[in-house]
Amino acid sequence: MSGPSEDSPTRPIAYVRGVSMPEPEATAAVRDGGAADERGAAVEREAPPFEPRHLAALVAVARTGSFRVAGERLGYVQSAVSRQIATLEETAGTRLVERARGANDVRLTHAGEVLMGHAEALLARQAAARADLSQLAQGERGAVRVGVLQGVGHRVLRTALAAYRRRRPEARVEASEFPTDAPLFELVEQGELDLALAALPLADGPFERCSLVRVRWVLALPASWRLRREDGSVRLADLAGRPLIGRHEERSGPSLETYVEAIGLPADVVFRTDIDETMRGLVAGGVGAALLPSFSVPDDDEAIVVAPLDDVTLTQGVGIFWHRERTLSAAATELRAITCEVCGRVEPAAEEAAGAAA
Repeated sequence: MSGPSEDSPTRPIAYVRGVSMPEPEATAAVRDGGAADERGAAVEREAPPFEPRHLAALVAVARTGSFRVAGERLGYVQSAVSRQIATLEETAGTRLVERARGANDVRLTHAGEVLMGHAEALLARQAAARADLSQLAQGERGAVRVGVLQGVGHRVLRTALAAYRRRRPEARVEASEFPTDAPLFELVEQGELDLALAALPLADGPFERCSLVRVRWVLALPASWRLRREDGSVRLADLAGRPLIGRHEERSGPSLETYVEAIGLPADVVFRTDIDETMRGLVAGGVGAALLPSFSVPDDDEAIVVAPLDDVTLTQGVGIFWHRERTLSAAATELRAITCEVCGRVEPAAEEAAGAAA
């Protein structure tokens, strides 16, 4: 029997009892299919990485719900943002954004929402890396940047700063006060702040914290209301039908309306603000009742009556926190240590209970 000609198929040869025979096509197909799978896996492993600017475009579109507004925030024209999203979808291999026909509003697909979470984390880590490198370049000349929840700065941080400056008279601290601690978490995560003082428990994120103090909240009433009982307390039911002053952001402080509604009474909120000083002025003017930290109401303010709520205990922990994966400068590390040392510590279990009660 003559051997295969040059025109014969070049399938692998199998040997059966010393006789050479072409490998069955099914076997060859299985083998070739396995090779194709391996090639596909290699291609998948070599998929191009996501570009940070494309991820930033996705985050901006998701937060604004508009290509046009996202472009304004990023400094691009609308068509550039559309191209960046299209390129990102090509890299991801799936649709990430859906836009209704004839409408300006856009929304993320499920895949877009999944990638959005990763994009925010990646962009935050990138910003934190830049902050670390900038800090390294500046050395000890760089300022320690601290964010502070309103009201606690000159009470909690004042003593710590005085002690810190005695040890480091050449050091520079840049502190900023915020009406609510909600923005502080993103600023710390992105490396724009080194340390921040916030209410406990903290929002989720890559944070470590040291518990500092516990703040007592009180009911502030216009002096003309005459609601206090013989023991000086007020019950939530006593506020039925009374105007209340509420808050916009739940992390700015405990909500009086939430407690009133919890006992089945309607809450008549006539004004909302996250600024304690504004809230105190409204109470003094007879506009309504509000919950305020005890230290925000002066003892000599005759226009306001402060009373404990007989059926609600309102305390809230305050702590200092930082990014657990960032490298703090020696100056920031020392300020953190001094602040924790000066203020003392709150037991974790008690602190969580206080945060839940508030």
